[in-house]
Amino acid sequence: MRFVLALLIGLFVSIPNAKTANEMDADVLIVGGTESGWAAAIQAARLGIKKIVIVHDGRWLGGQFTEQALACVDENKGVGKVGWGVDWHPMKRSFHRFGLFKELMDGIEAFNTAKYGSPMPGLPHHGPSTFRPAEAEAIFREMLRPYLQTGQVVLVTDRYPVKADVDRSAEIPKLTGLWFSLVDGSEADLHVRAKITIDASDWGDAIQVSGAAFEYGPDPPSRYGEPSAPENAPTNEMNPITWAMIVAESDQETPIAKPPRFDDRNYPRATHFSLNEFRDLDWDVKKVGLGAIRHWPDAGETSKRQLTVYSVRRIVEGRTSRDGKTAILLNYMNGQDYPLERLPAHVADALDATEPDASQKNIVILSRAQREIIFRDAKQHALGVLYHLQNFVHDRAPDQTNSFRRFHLSDEFGTPDRLPPKPYIRESLRLKAMYMMREQDGRNRDGETKTKATPRFAAVMYPDGLFAWQFHYDFHRTGRTYLISENAGGKGNQGPWIDYHKPLRHTNFLSDRSVFPLRSLVPERFDGLLGAQGNLGFSSIVSAAIRLHDQRIHIGQAAGATAAVALDAGVSPRQIPYDRALLESVRHGLCGQVDTATPILLWPFRDLDSAHPAFVAINRLAALGLLPLGIRDVDFRPDDPASADWIAEVVAKVEGASLPTEWTSGTRGEFCQVWWTVIQQQGWEGWAFQRLSLEDADDDGIADPDDALLFTPNEPIRFEIERRVLSADRDGVPDKTSVPTQSFNFCGPGVAAGDGFVADHGQRFDRERGHGWTEDLSQNHRKRNRIDGPGDSFVFTRETATWECRVSSGRYRIRLCVGDSGHEQSSQSVSVEGDLLIDRVSTPEGEFIEVTGEVSVHDGRLTVDIGSGAEGSNTCLNWLQIEGPL
Repeated sequence: MRFVLALLIGLFVSIPNAKTANEMDADVLIVGGTESGWAAAIQAARLGIKKIVIVHDGRWLGGQFTEQALACVDENKGVGKVGWGVDWHPMKRSFHRFGLFKELMDGIEAFNTAKYGSPMPGLPHHGPSTFRPAEAEAIFREMLRPYLQTGQVVLVTDRYPVKADVDRSAEIPKLTGLWFSLVDGSEADLHVRAKITIDASDWGDAIQVSGAAFEYGPDPPSRYGEPSAPENAPTNEMNPITWAMIVAESDQETPIAKPPRFDDRNYPRATHFSLNEFRDLDWDVKKVGLGAIRHWPDAGETSKRQLTVYSVRRIVEGRTSRDGKTAILLNYMNGQDYPLERLPAHVADALDATEPDASQKNIVILSRAQREIIFRDAKQHALGVLYHLQNFVHDRAPDQTNSFRRFHLSDEFGTPDRLPPKPYIRESLRLKAMYMMREQDGRNRDGETKTKATPRFAAVMYPDGLFAWQFHYDFHRTGRTYLISENAGGKGNQGPWIDYHKPLRHTNFLSDRSVFPLRSLVPERFDGLLGAQGNLGFSSIVSAAIRLHDQRIHIGQAAGATAAVALDAGVSPRQIPYDRALLESVRHGLCGQVDTATPILLWPFRDLDSAHPAFVAINRLAALGLLPLGIRDVDFRPDDPASADWIAEVVAKVEGASLPTEWTSGTRGEFCQVWWTVIQQQGWEGWAFQRLSLEDADDDGIADPDDALLFTPNEPIRFEIERRVLSADRDGVPDKTSVPTQSFNFCGPGVAAGDGFVADHGQRFDRERGHGWTEDLSQNHRKRNRIDGPGDSFVFTRETATWECRVSSGRYRIRLCVGDSGHEQSSQSVSVEGDLLIDRVSTPEGEFIEVTGEVSVHDGRLTVDIGSGAEGSNTCLNWLQIEGPL
C-alpha cells in the first residue's frame, strides 16, 4: 500500500499558486482523470497526438474503479450464452471483453493472481472480477506511465475549470481554452489552451463553464417521445449517488463510532433482522417495496458464493486467498443509496442558506461547495449502514463468526474518514449533442419487460456506431419517503427516511445489442469540445443503461479517437459522421490501427473474441453493412466453414464485385479477412455518404438532430413490441383444431398445466399415474416466462432419456414439440416407438420443432426416447399429444 501511495504522489504535476496563471498549450485537453478521461488520453496518445493534458479534480485516476470505490466490476450484460461462466446471475455478459477495458482487466487480474492466488479472489455473488481500489489505481497509472514519462501526456491534479475561452467569431462558437482553480477554491492558477477539449469530469465541468448546451434531470415524454419517460417529475430527481465503503477484516472487534443523526429505522432493508423489526413503519409514501437479504454467512459457509451482505460484493475472500484477510465492498444493497430529491430538512436548510431554493435545484448545477453539503449527509447515511450492521444486526445474529464488528474501514484511500474521495455518481448532465440517444432506439422489443427478451440487435443500429453496448435501463430507487410520525404538525422531511422506486424508475427494461454513435460525443452547436464519461448525448433513461465500468472506458476511447482524427484532418468532429473516409479513420483507430492494442468491438456480436485473427475484418465489414445479418444473427461463427451461398450473399452486397481469385475454401472468418483486403483496396469514394440537405441528410422529413438513421429514409422511431411471426409448426403452440385423447405438459412442479393438459414433472413412471420416465428427471425442468402455453416449459436431457405412457394396444397419432422459448438448443432428437421423428435438429431461442407421426403400440406402453447424446446437445421436450387408438 505504501508503494501505491508513493507512486501516486511521485507522478503529480505541481503548479505553484501564483497571481499570474501558469500557461500550457495542448492538442487535446482532457478534463477529468476518470476511467473515461484516462482511456481518452491513452487512445489519443496511441494515435500520435503529441501533447495531451489531463486536469483532474482529485488525485486518483480511474473514476468509479478507484476514487468512487466501485471495486466489483459491472459490465455490459444481456440474455444469452456468453457470460461469466456462472448460473446465478439473471443476465449474462453480452460480449467478450475488448479494447482498453480488456487490457486493464487483464492487468488487474494478473495482479490479483500474483498477490491473492486467483484472478478473481472475491467470490462475490454479483459478478466475477473484483479488486482493491488502490491496487487498481496503480495499474491505471502504470498503463499511462509510458506517455507521462515521454511528456506526451501531462497530468495535473486537484484542479477544476472555472472559466472558458470561447471564440464566437464564427457561426458556431468554439472552445479554445480553460482556466483552472485549485479545489480549495483559490483563484485560477492554470490556463490551458487546447485545440480540442474532452469533458470526462464527474459533473460536466467543462461543458458548464464553456456555455455549451446541456440537459439534466428527468426528460418529459414530450422531449424525446420515450415510452417510459415520467410526467411531471421534479427537476432534481436523478439516479441516486452512493457513498461506497471498503471494509477489511480485523484481528479483533473494531466498531465505528455512531454517526451523527443515526437511526436504525433508516435501514429496514439492510438484513432480515432489520426487516422483521421495521416492516410495519408508517411511511408517507405507500407501497415502497420492502425486501432484504441475509446478513453474513455462518461459520463454515464463508467461502461460498452466496447472496448475503457480506458476500454480494466481496472483493477478497480471505479463507481461500493468499492474503488471508477478507475485504468487502459495501454498496447500495443495504439502503445505502442517497436519492437527490426531497432532501432531509437539515440538508435543505443548509443549502437554502447558501442561495434561496438551492435545495430544489438539480445537483448538476449546484456549486462544488453546495454539493459538499449533500455529500456530507450521504457519507453519514452510508456509515449508518455499517454501524447498523455492527450493532443492531450483530446483537441479533446467532452466529457472529463473520460479524462486521470484526471489520474496519480500509485505510487505502488516505482520507481522514477512511471513505473514498468521491461518491459513486450514476448520472451527470447530458451534453446537448448532434444526436440524443433515445430509449426507443435500443429497447428490447420482444416484450414489455426484460423477462421476454431474447438475443437480438437493436431496432436502430446507428450508422456512425463506434462500440458495442448492452444493459438494462437501470434506475435505482430515486424517491425518498419519511416517517409520518416524525413529521406531524406541519414539519416536513424530518427524521428517518428510506428510498423507493418511483413509477417508471426501475430495472425492468432491457436494451438490445446496440452501438454507440459518434454524434452523441459532439455538441449540437459548439466546436472544440467533446463529451465523455457520463456527459453525453443521450436521454436520462438511456444514461441509466450506459454507465458501467467497461462502457465508460469505451466512451473515452471513442472520444480520444474522434479527437485524434479531427486534429489530423484539420476538421471539426461534427464533420466526421457525414464523411465516410473520416468515420472509417475513427473506426480504424479503435479497431485495427494500433497493432499492440486490443481492438474494440464495433458490432455487437456475441461470440467474437478480440484475439480472433479475423476480429478486425469482421467488425469493419459489419460496421459498413457488408455482411448479410438478420436481427437475431448475434453469433457470427467465424470458425464455421464459409458456404458458397453465404459467400455469394457477401459478394452481392458490393456492386460490381466478384469473388477474389485467391479464395479457394476456408472459414467465414478467413473469407472476411480476404474480403476486407478487397474492400480496403477500393478506397472510400464508392462508399461516400450522400448528404441531400444540410439540415436533413436523407431528406426524409426528420431533421438530423432527431434522425437516428442519418442516411436511411425512415419514419420517427417508436417503441413497439415485435411479435415473431412463426409458422404453425415452429411456434410451440398446440394445434387447437386437433382432438387428442391425452395431452402432456412437461414442466416443473410449480407450473400449472394448461387446459386439457396433464403435467409431467419428470418423475419416474408410476403405474397408478400411468406415465413417467425410466429415470428421475424431476430436476431437469425449466420455465422461461417468455410465451403463453405449454411451449414455455420443458423437461430436458443432455444425454438420452425414455418416457412411457400406459395405453391400449393399437395405432396412434402423436404430436410433440421440442425447443426453448428462451435459448437456442442443439442436436435435439426424439424417437417414438423406435421411429426417429426428430434427428439432431437445433432450434434458435423462441423457435420450436413440432412434428406429427403415427406409430403402433403392441405392449401397452407408448415409448418416447429423447436425446441424441451428442456432445453439447440438449433435447427439450415441451409437450406431447396422443390421439387414438385410430
